[in-house]
Amino acid sequence: METRININYTPSGTQEVFGFFTISFQGNDGRVRSVDTKFNPKQLWEFSRDTSSVAFDLLVLSMIVYNVDRAVHRMSNSDDGWKRNLVLLNVPAINLNEMNKGRESFNRAISFLTGDSWDIHFVQADLYSFNPTKKVKEYNTSSFEKVALFSGGLDSLIGFIDEANTLSLNKKILLVSHMELGKEHSDQNSILGYCRENNIFANKYDQVLLNAGIKPRSWNIKGTPTESTFRSRSLLFFSAGIYIANKISPQCKLIVPENGTISINIPLDSGRRSSCSTRTTHPTFVKRIQEALLAIGIANPICNPYRLKSKRDMVLECSQDKTKKEILNSLVDLSCSCAKRGHNIFWDKSGTEIHDAKIKHCGMCLPCLYRRVSLDAINRDNEALLGTDVFHGIKFNPNNRNQKRNRDFNALLYFLKNRMNEHTIRQELFFNGITDKRELDEYTSLALHSYVQVLEWLKKKASIDTLLKAGIC
Repeated sequence: METRININYTPSGTQEVFGFFTISFQGNDGRVRSVDTKFNPKQLWEFSRDTSSVAFDLLVLSMIVYNVDRAVHRMSNSDDGWKRNLVLLNVPAINLNEMNKGRESFNRAISFLTGDSWDIHFVQADLYSFNPTKKVKEYNTSSFEKVALFSGGLDSLIGFIDEANTLSLNKKILLVSHMELGKEHSDQNSILGYCRENNIFANKYDQVLLNAGIKPRSWNIKGTPTESTFRSRSLLFFSAGIYIANKISPQCKLIVPENGTISINIPLDSGRRSSCSTRTTHPTFVKRIQEALLAIGIANPICNPYRLKSKRDMVLECSQDKTKKEILNSLVDLSCSCAKRGHNIFWDKSGTEIHDAKIKHCGMCLPCLYRRVSLDAINRDNEALLGTDVFHGIKFNPNNRNQKRNRDFNALLYFLKNRMNEHTIRQELFFNGITDKRELDEYTSLALHSYVQVLEWLKKKASIDTLLKAGIC
């Protein structure tokens, strides 16, 4: 089953506002569906003042891919309920020759990222008329030394703390963020607002925000289902960061703070193998997108300084320095790692407690579990800030297999008991795109190290029945 997606750009009619892109495709019922996108690059543009470079073409491409990924529902537009065959037509490029040089590399990278087959076709674009004059912020780009992605999660918080503490004199770090649904932006505002109010890293950072996504109310056919996996979000995030880093210098690194355990994302059971396992910062995706960047003439490196560290390692190492430890302790509860924070109907805490700003975590998804393991290292594993404590749950029953919300915890226990061995981990890494022997050795060691930490946490917290499920007793 092939889905052919047409892209159409409509100028806004004013230089103050960027135009909008419309995504159109024929669904499996034969009806043509279309939806508009929101794309507000103003804060990024204020820093770069550029809409004609290949870096801006990259930003437009990634925004279109992200929105197509969200608009084309997997179940409705694939033969197997998962893998889509997506032909992307009329993708505008100011620098058509350069973008075509990276076309095949982009296809390979994005296909790996989302688990689909992508076939991107560029067309020559006219120059964009976007040139705002109202409430435009001025930057001295030469004062910035680093660019880092900042999501509001614990890893990006630690990345911010670590990098801000190693800046050269009178230099700054620029934090690049994405907002669509609003929850992430709330986390970012909480963290940076606290920093401003308490004079933390004063004059050492700025933030720019990209607001991009689909406009749900603009569907021509109401009730059209959309995809909820957000698999291509990291491409958009990376591209926004590269757009900024490239303005600072062609050599400026884009720092992507993500613990290596999440990056390699070992499938905990056979149902999560291959493309069913998310790959947002997977080393193979990073390598492929770097190849695509080089093909279009962008040399800025993408660097994850935590690629061989677990989340617990990150917390421990950040806490070794007294000043950084104090900052981390003051900000950690403002960060959010939860993948399912909107599913609060399943939480034990109810009523007004769910809407308390401090309760952001379901406590049951894998990111929440890994966060607990990491914060236990500094005695900050606080059950009171969780929607559900998996060890003392009320609604949560690990023995009830009909509860879909329990799958992550049970899958983790199953993995620890049945699959936590060098052979299985190495094999899964190889099947999921890591083929270099040195990298296989490194990531196999990382995975074993990470899950030993999980076992030690379980020994402190879990009941005998849970320990038996993890193969500990």
